Amino acid sequence: MTMEIPASEAAKYEAAIDDYIAKIDRSLERNRRMQTRIDRLKAETREILIRVKAHMR
Repeated sequence: MTMEIPASEAAKYEAAIDDYIAKIDRSLERNRRMQTRIDRLKAETREILIRVKAHMR
């Protein structure tokens, strides 16, 4: 199926799609940073737990 879209409308659609893709990219980057932080906090928590267990012996 082929759709004829006026050039002015096509430009609007293209801009909207580009904006949406940029939002997705920013969201993915935020998620990546958040996961990095979560992983760091997990590692710190493991280290604290090891120290606590060592002092309990």
